[in-house]
Amino acid sequence: MKLFNHAASGLVLAVALTALAGCSGNTALIGRDTLPARATHAVPDELVATVERLNTASSEIFLRPISGRSRVVTYSAETRVMFRRREYPVSRLESGDVVAMQLGKDPRGNPHTHLIRVQESTRDWAQLNN
Repeated sequence: MKLFNHAASGLVLAVALTALAGCSGNTALIGRDTLPARATHAVPDELVATVERLNTASSEIFLRPISGRSRVVTYSAETRVMFRRREYPVSRLESGDVVAMQLGKDPRGNPHTHLIRVQESTRDWAQLNN
């Protein structure tokens, strides 16, 4: 009988420890949301600015934001420029163009863009297609 009591006590202890281990992570969640809010993806920063100048040799765009100091943003050969539902090369940007761009970081940690939307142009780009 003593052996049976030890076995039963051991079994009860094992079940209790298993139940406690399984529930211990949830005890702090009583009265709280059970799942944390998850971000679906990081939203890139967006910058609206006027183009001051373009340096194609260093792949840099010098910008004057509507509010703030001048900024330099790098671009790559894959960067798209959209204007009136058409795609253009970055070299079409001119001083005075107002652009909105999504910003990320290049491998060095500098501001970088892959997408530029021209909001106001200093000249009619439609004439450039001819």
